[in-house]
Amino acid sequence: MNLVQNKNGLKYYEFESLHQLGIRHGFYTRLGGVSPEPFASLNMATTVGDSSENVLENLRRMFETQELDLESRYDGWQVHSSTCICVEHPRDVRSRAIRTDGLITSNPEVTLVMRFGDCVPVVLYDPVQRVVGIYHAGWMGTVKKIAKNMVRTMEAVYGCKPGDLYAGIGPSIGPDHFEVREDVSSQFEKVFADDADALIQKQAGRTTIDLWKANQLTLEAAGVKRIDIMEICTVCNRHEWFSHRGDRGRTGRFGAMITLKGS
Repeated sequence: MNLVQNKNGLKYYEFESLHQLGIRHGFYTRLGGVSPEPFASLNMATTVGDSSENVLENLRRMFETQELDLESRYDGWQVHSSTCICVEHPRDVRSRAIRTDGLITSNPEVTLVMRFGDCVPVVLYDPVQRVVGIYHAGWMGTVKKIAKNMVRTMEAVYGCKPGDLYAGIGPSIGPDHFEVREDVSSQFEKVFADDADALIQKQAGRTTIDLWKANQLTLEAAGVKRIDIMEICTVCNRHEWFSHRGDRGRTGRFGAMITLKGS
């Protein structure tokens, strides 16, 4: 289902389906960067306490593996919303980032970038209209159905048909480790009423939720038919991935990116 690439000391995962379509993308592990503990070593976020110099060098290394110019990047200020925006130019890094958890573009000169530390990263591609997208879905974004908003935005702005889309759900906290309290599980029971039994498990006093399945079901309900899931749990694999929950809050954020360039 996915390819593993090692370049210049960095390790990242790709979806075979998107790779075969010529789409440059990747979910980058924590390996191969310059950040010190507890952000060692390919940390992509300054918000966790790492220096901007380290993060910039880590970003540069990530882009280098794809032979992309760092100046092509567009990244947002992720706030656990269902907001999706369309961008047709790289972000002016001198200006403040826009609050959004979904990015979409049809410009091959733009590379979409997001950061994760247990939340679900999802990439989208329309080979007909030539559009790519990426979104960040923690439990709040999943309940707010950012997946549906992404698909509907691609329809409205670019004329995409949901049945043409390819979707890939990347590494995040797995269903066995996403333990929640009643206030969270009750929201999933309400929003995903018909599928609650498939998403929520209650055993031995623990309640866990499958965020991979929740995003898959939302994408399917929006009309997306081709969905791949990496099924890599960030908590189980902390040697490769930053995990906010697994590392008890003292950790970095890994990067995910997608672009049309060269496809």
